[in-house]
Amino acid sequence: MDGARGPWRSWLYVATGALVGFPTLVVVLVLAGLGMALSPVLVGLPILGLLGLSGVVVGKVERRRLRLLGDEPPSPHRTLTRRGFLDRAKARAGELATWREFAYTLLFATGLWLLDYVAAVLPFVSLLLLGAPVAYWLDEPAYFGFTLTSLPAALLVAAVAVPGVVLGLLLATGVARLHAKAARSLLGAPDAGPDADMAAIESNGRLLDAFDAERRRIERDLHDGAQQRLVALTMRLDMIRLRSDDPAVRAELATAHADARTTLAELRELIQGIHPHVLDERGLPAAVTDLVARHPGPVDVRLPGLGRLPSTVESTAFFAVSEALTNVAKNGGAHAWVHGHLAGDLLVVEIGDRGTGGADPEAGSGLRGLADRVTAVGGRAMLSSPLGGPTVVRVEIPCR
Repeated sequence: MDGARGPWRSWLYVATGALVGFPTLVVVLVLAGLGMALSPVLVGLPILGLLGLSGVVVGKVERRRLRLLGDEPPSPHRTLTRRGFLDRAKARAGELATWREFAYTLLFATGLWLLDYVAAVLPFVSLLLLGAPVAYWLDEPAYFGFTLTSLPAALLVAAVAVPGVVLGLLLATGVARLHAKAARSLLGAPDAGPDADMAAIESNGRLLDAFDAERRRIERDLHDGAQQRLVALTMRLDMIRLRSDDPAVRAELATAHADARTTLAELRELIQGIHPHVLDERGLPAAVTDLVARHPGPVDVRLPGLGRLPSTVESTAFFAVSEALTNVAKNGGAHAWVHGHLAGDLLVVEIGDRGTGGADPEAGSGLRGLADRVTAVGGRAMLSSPLGGPTVVRVEIPCR
């Protein structure tokens, strides 16, 4: 909130908070009242369930409102693999984030919106009072409780309103910061607990401490050795082809040249997959974007707020995304997504697709190697892949 727009953004935040807060209070009171009144006949229990889930909607709206202050925390919810309303509601009820959102909803409905209201009204009324001289000029003797008997009286009202605007904006800024701090704390927190419909991918427990060093050595050897020799070979084949006068020989050399170029392209793609240079130079979001550009199917990428992370974290996350997307491509290239965010000192990344499901870590799908890699850095990998899909791989990597 830099510059002159900061106080006005704060005022807009508290003003919209007051507008959203009162309906929220009404909905909470209605659902709570109906739920408790009808509980003896069991009809109220689903209503109380809706009350508990109301925080999901409020949380989504409140995260959007934080854009007014320059940021929007990523959703703490994972992508659901269930499609029916009851199944989705049950899955949401099992997430810690849902109940943190409900706690925020109660706090918002019972107190925060009232603070927003007071902080929004003071500068608004002060601004209106600045118009007292205009009201006097229009022959309006009564103006918001003030009797404008003369022009000096009207000017005095306007003069008093000036510090009211300044103090009101300062109050709005302070209340906005307080409200935003509570919102970020409760609405941006991760669901770090186990997920009801996700199973851990077991690691073989192999020692992978030297993996990064060995991977970089292989990459360097391929880049400086085999790749350079292939480049030289393609150039030599092309030169020989141009010098030959025999059409049959030229055709054979052209085929060999094309095969060499294809092999070179495959080798470069292999090197890129082992450890892309863009990962070192620009970080995980850029590397994933580059990876997705070469994926055969559509992929939705959402990695908000991810700056540079420790190199081990970035390479592990990239390996997980690459391996999971490779599995998607092998199984038909269904619509996929890569969603990730930082949750404290934890990087959470989900890679999913809307394919046929049924992924099995024991069936040589590469998921076991993915789990080995994530486990080696102190993280965990989980999988949900019911028959009929979708398939979701979730990795949690500590950033310490």
